[in-house]
Amino acid sequence: MVIREERPDLSSGMSPACRHDSGLPSSGCTDFPYCDGSTWPVTPDGTIGQVTASAPRSRAGTAFWNRLPRVLERTVLVIVALALSVQVVIVVEAGNPVGGWLAIVLSSAGIWVRHRDPHLGLGLTAAAPVVAALLGWDPIASWSLACFVAFLLTLRSLPGLLTGAVVGAANLTASWISLGTALPSQNPGASIAACAAFVTASAGSAIRGHRQYWSELERRTAQAIATREAAVNRSVAEERVRIARDLHDSVGHQIAVVNMRLGAAEVHLPADSEASRADLGAARAAVQEVLRETQQILQVLRVGTEEQTVAPTPGHALLPDLIASFREAGLEVEATLPEQPLDLPPAVGAAVYRIAQESLTNAQKYGTGSASILVERTPGERIVVEVVNPRTDAARRGSSPGGNGIIGMRERAAAAHGSLQVRADGHLFWVRAELPARATD
Repeated sequence: MVIREERPDLSSGMSPACRHDSGLPSSGCTDFPYCDGSTWPVTPDGTIGQVTASAPRSRAGTAFWNRLPRVLERTVLVIVALALSVQVVIVVEAGNPVGGWLAIVLSSAGIWVRHRDPHLGLGLTAAAPVVAALLGWDPIASWSLACFVAFLLTLRSLPGLLTGAVVGAANLTASWISLGTALPSQNPGASIAACAAFVTASAGSAIRGHRQYWSELERRTAQAIATREAAVNRSVAEERVRIARDLHDSVGHQIAVVNMRLGAAEVHLPADSEASRADLGAARAAVQEVLRETQQILQVLRVGTEEQTVAPTPGHALLPDLIASFREAGLEVEATLPEQPLDLPPAVGAAVYRIAQESLTNAQKYGTGSASILVERTPGERIVVEVVNPRTDAARRGSSPGGNGIIGMRERAAAAHGSLQVRADGHLFWVRAELPARATD
C-alpha cells in the first residue's frame, strides 16, 4: 500500500518531439536550460552533460589571424629590401650623390633599429626623405620606404596616430622642399605622400589591434573553461564530503553494534574457551580501533566554516517531513511515497533524501510553484526517485542564475551505485534517479 495523491497532467505543455507515450521526454530534445538557468546539452542516452566554454571561432580562423602579422611583416621586409637594392643601383648610376646615399643609410638604420628602439627607428626613417630633399635628391623613394616602415612599426608596437603624423609630416615637408610648394593643385604628390603615411600606419595599427583582440578572447575563453572546471571539481569534492558526513553516523552505529555483540559473545563463552576468548578480544580491539579512526576522519571532514548542527542522519524515512517543510514554504507538492519506510542501505537512503531535497529546492526556486515527487520500489529491486516540475519563462530562456546542484545529485547517485537522468522540454523539468535497493559490492 502506498500513500498516493492525485497529480495533475504536467505533460500538457510538452512539445510532440519531446514526449513519449509514457510522458517522459524523448531523444528528440536537444539542448535546453536547466531549471536553475544553466544550459546542459543532452546526450544520446537522455542525460545532460556539463557546460564547457567553446572557442570563439574555429582553430583555422584563429591560427590565420595569429599568422597574418608575421606573414605581412616578412612580405613588407622583402619589399623594402628590394626597394633599397633598386635605390642603390639608381644612386650609383647617378654618380653617387651624397643626398641619395645619406637617404639610403638613414632608411636602412631605421629599419635595423626598429625592434630595439621603435621611436629611434621612426625618427631615422622619417628624416630620410627630408635629408634627401634638402641635398637635392628626389625624395619619392625615401618617403615610399618611410610608409612601409611606418606599417612595420605600428604592426609591432607604436600607435598609428603618432606614427602616421610623424611620417606624414616628413613626407609632406620633403615634397614641399623638392618642388617648392605643397599646394595640391601644383604638387599633388605632397598630399599623396602624407596620406600614404597615414594609411599604412593605420593599417598596421588595425591589424595589431585585431590580433590583440583575438589573443585576449582566447585567453578569456581558456580562463572561463578553467574556472568552470575548477567549480565543477570543487562542487564534486564538497558533495563527497557531505556524503561522507551523512554516512558517518550510520557506519559508526553499525561498528558500535558489532563491538557490543563481540563483547556479549565473549561473556557467553564457556570457562574453558580461552582461545576463542582471545580471538574475540582481538576482534573487539580491532573494531574499537576502527571506531576511533572513523571519529578522526569525521573531525577532518568537519574542518571548515559550516555551521555545526545536531540533526538526524538524512534518509528516505524523513521524506514526509522534507515534503511538509516545502509545503509550508509555499510549494505545492503532489507526493507518491511508500506507506512504510523501506529497508535500504544507508548510502541509498541518504541519496534518496538528498536528491529529493535538491530537486524540490530547484522546483521552488525556478519553477512555477508546483512539483510532483514519486518514490517507489520496482520489482527489479531498484528504488526510483522522480521529481517533475513546470518551469518559469525565465528558466526556459536560460536567464536564471546557474548552479551546481545537478552535479551534486549525480555524485550522490554514483556514490550509491545508481544513475541519474535529467530531462526537459519547453515547459517541464524531470529529475529521475534509479538506485539499488540492496547493498552493492
